[in-house]
Amino acid sequence: MCNYTQREYSCGHIRWLASKHCADYKERRKKCQPTIMDFEERPQTVCGNCRQPSEQPPAMTAFMRKLLPMS
Repeated sequence: MCNYTQREYSCGHIRWLASKHCADYKERRKKCQPTIMDFEERPQTVCGNCRQPSEQPPAMTAFMRKLLPMS
């Protein structure tokens, strides 16, 4: 089984980040049942889905402007 870190943001969203992949995943690239090995809280941070455009890194803001032109 692959090892994951569970990260909880202040907005209430949860993300699972792979910290170590098992041999099965490395060979076949097929996801297996995750094992949560660590829990991390981010009380001062919102996830990427909830972050306002002004809070995005400058490179990301420029990229988003190309995708979503303002009228």
